[in-house]
Amino acid sequence: MESNEIESLRRSLVASFRKRDSRESSQKVALQVINYLRKVVLQEKFESLHQLIQSLHRNGRVLSAVEPNELIIINIVLMVSKLARDEAQATKGPGSLTPYDSLYTLWREIGSNEKSFNIKKIKKDLIQSIKEIITEVETSRDSIASQASELINSQDVVLVYSLKNSPTLDGFLASARRTRKYRVYNVVKSTEIDDSPDFATPIQHCDVGNKMCETTKVVLSGAAVFPDGSCLVPAGGLTIALTAQRHSVPVFVLAAFYKITPFFIPDPSALNTSCRADIPFDLANKLSGKVELIQPAFDILPSQLISLFVSNSSSLIPAHVNRLKEDYYHPQDISEF
Repeated sequence: MESNEIESLRRSLVASFRKRDSRESSQKVALQVINYLRKVVLQEKFESLHQLIQSLHRNGRVLSAVEPNELIIINIVLMVSKLARDEAQATKGPGSLTPYDSLYTLWREIGSNEKSFNIKKIKKDLIQSIKEIITEVETSRDSIASQASELINSQDVVLVYSLKNSPTLDGFLASARRTRKYRVYNVVKSTEIDDSPDFATPIQHCDVGNKMCETTKVVLSGAAVFPDGSCLVPAGGLTIALTAQRHSVPVFVLAAFYKITPFFIPDPSALNTSCRADIPFDLANKLSGKVELIQPAFDILPSQLISLFVSNSSSLIPAHVNRLKEDYYHPQDISEF
C-alpha cells in the first residue's frame, strides 16, 4: 500500500528530473533513485515478496517514463529487485535445493514458496543491503581513480575527451599524477580552450589525427555499458576511438558498476538525446521551423574499439561484460520490467 509521503517524494523526484537543463552526473542520478527506493521499501507495507518487487518495478517505470534516455534509473531499480530476491533466498536457506534441481529452473525457485518467507526480515535485510549499495556508489569514483597508477605509466601521453563534464575522469587523472609523470591532451571545443586545466594541453577535434601519433593511451568516460561490450560515450568519442584504432592506441573507458545495462538496445538512436544548439538567438529565431539542427549528446562505441573497461571493482575486457551483469541483475526482473 502506497503512502502519501511516498507519492510526494516521487512527485518531487519527477519534478527535479523535468526541471534540469542539462544532464546531471550519473552518480547523482543513481543516488537520487536508490535513496527514493530505500524510502519506498522502508515506508510501504508488503505482504509478500511479489508485492515488494512489483512495487519497485512500478515506481521504476514511473521514473523511467519521465527520463526514458536515462538507463541508470532502470539499472538501479533492477539492482534493488535483485537484492530483494537474494535476501529472500538467504532467508529461505539452501536446504530447499536438491542436487537434481535444473540450472534453468533455479532462478524460478524463489517465487514458488513465498508463503515461507518472513517479509519483515527481508525488508530489514534489504534496507541494509541498499545502504551498502549507496556506499559503493558514493565511493565508485575513488575506486576507479585508485586503479590509475596501474594503467598509466610514466612518460605516457594520454588523450582524454569531455574532461570538464566528467568528475570520474578528472579524479582518475589526478590520482595518476600523484605517482606518475605524464602528458595529457584534452580534446575540447573551440569555446572551451581557455577552460582547460593547467595540467592538460587543449586541442580541438581537427587536431586529434596529428596528436594521435604521439598518444600512448586514450581514456574516455562511459555513460552506459551494454552486454555486448559496446557503450555510450559523449558525442565525438567515436571519431577519437576510430582514430586510435587506426594508430593501434589502446582505448580505456571508465564506467562504474551502475552503468552496466543488462539488456540490449534494438534501436540505439532512440536513446540519443540532443544537446542545445550553440547558435546565436537571432539566427535561431530566423531559422525556426525551417532547419532541424541535430546535435546528439552521445556516440555508441562498438566493443571492437574498446581495449578495457575500468570499473570500480576491477578492469575487464568488453567480452566479459555479459558475465558481470549476472552479479547485479536477476533474469526474471529483466524479463518482467
